[in-house]
Amino acid sequence: MAVKRTYYRDGYNENKVWEVAKLKGGYYLRQYICGEQFGKGLRTTKKFIRSLGIFDFETVKEIKKGGLK
Repeated sequence: MAVKRTYYRDGYNENKVWEVAKLKGGYYLRQYICGEQFGKGLRTTKKFIRSLGIFDFETVKEIKKGGLK
């Protein structure tokens, strides 16, 4: 099974990107600042991600080191 990854640019900080990975049992949330992963990541639910407002942000194709592509 392939993991579906979607990247969202933060609406308040253009240097920050959120990665939402869809897994079989839920979702995995990672944060990237200037292209570098910040922290370990968090296994969570779609309801929690929606409560943060991440799904309302602009979708980005991929992350490039040092910024967005």
